[in-house]
Amino acid sequence: MNESIPSARERILESARKLFLTQGFHGSNLRDIVADAQVSMGGLYHHFDSKLEIYEELLGSTGLGQELPRMAAIYGSAEFPDNMASIGKAIFEMARTHQDDFRLIYLDLLEFQGQHVKPLVSPIRATLSQATRSLLAERVERGEVAEIHPAVIARCVVGLFLYYFLEDTMLDMDPSSETGLSESEIADQMADLLLRGLLRDQPDAG
Repeated sequence: MNESIPSARERILESARKLFLTQGFHGSNLRDIVADAQVSMGGLYHHFDSKLEIYEELLGSTGLGQELPRMAAIYGSAEFPDNMASIGKAIFEMARTHQDDFRLIYLDLLEFQGQHVKPLVSPIRATLSQATRSLLAERVERGEVAEIHPAVIARCVVGLFLYYFLEDTMLDMDPSSETGLSESEIADQMADLLLRGLLRDQPDAG
């Protein structure tokens, strides 16, 4: 079966993506993109007005948007927060699958102060905070869960798992190399730390 030949637009996007990930946005130029994509400068301008427009298209077409409903379903389970390990494992899987997409986002943070990402992040944070508030309301009222602001809880849960994996990804390191633990075991231990803390109740002396 014949594979479809990438269009000029697809080649431009793929070449730009490759160059942005290896050289940064400001370290790449349109001449390099057209050379790698094997198109003319006029061909590039037929599809895009600028290098920035190419970058914005790449940011808007990452696979992360497709992951959000699945992540929201796991996070928003009625089992929350007892499903913390499952949340962590899902975040690890998402980060591993979309490493280059996260690298593109980091470019925005480093080179544009996050101006393209902020409009996407704010509604996600608000949704997670509201979900956390709803899921924990009854348990907080019964005194089973600490009365911590839901936005803080959501940021800690998502941020801790995501940062743990992405820090090593950006350094091209294996997240498991430091501990010798599997990803699943790391998620289990991080969930235990989040749910029960580092210090366990000590028996009364004497």
